[in-house]
Amino acid sequence: MDRMTRTPEELLEAAKHVTYEIKMLVFAADHLGHGHSCPPTKPSGNEKHMALESFLLHFRNLRAFLCPSLQCVYREDILAGDFYESPRREDVVAPERLARDVERLNGMLAHLSYERRSYTAAGPYNWKTTEMAAAAVEELRAFLATLPPDRAAWFPGASWLDDAAGRFKAMAPIWDA
Repeated sequence: MDRMTRTPEELLEAAKHVTYEIKMLVFAADHLGHGHSCPPTKPSGNEKHMALESFLLHFRNLRAFLCPSLQCVYREDILAGDFYESPRREDVVAPERLARDVERLNGMLAHLSYERRSYTAAGPYNWKTTEMAAAAVEELRAFLATLPPDRAAWFPGASWLDDAAGRFKAMAPIWDA
C-alpha cells in the first residue's frame, strides 16, 4: 500500500503525538526503575502493573511507528516513513531490536484474548524493560538522524534521548520488571 503524502502541517501535528509517545515511554520506564532513591526501589502491586502496562503500550506504539512490519497497519496510522520526502510503509529501522516478544506483547495488550491466560499462567512476566527502553530510544535516535533537520527538530533532541538511554543502561542491574 502506498502512503499518502501529508502536508507539513499534518506531519508537525503527527510529530506532537509521536513525541508524546516517546516522553511517556521514558516516563513510564523511569517510574518502573525508581532509580532516584537510595537504595533504588521499584513500584509494587497495582502501581507496578500500571507502570508496566503504560510502558508496554508506549513501546508497542513506537515499535509500530518505526517498524510497521511487526503489526497490522491501517491507512491512518502515523508511520516513521511518512516523515521522508517520499512517504513509505516499510520499516525505517531494522526490526530485530524491537521485535522482542511481539506475540506476547500483542496478546497481552492489544485486546482481551483467550491467549492471555497462557501468558499469565507461564509465571513471572520477565519483561526486559531496560533492554526494550534502550532499544526503542536508540532506534528513535537512528530514525531522527536520517530526517531533514527541520523535521528532526519536531521531535525530542539527540541529547534528551542520549540522557534517557544512559539512565536505562545505568538501571539495568536492578530494573527488569
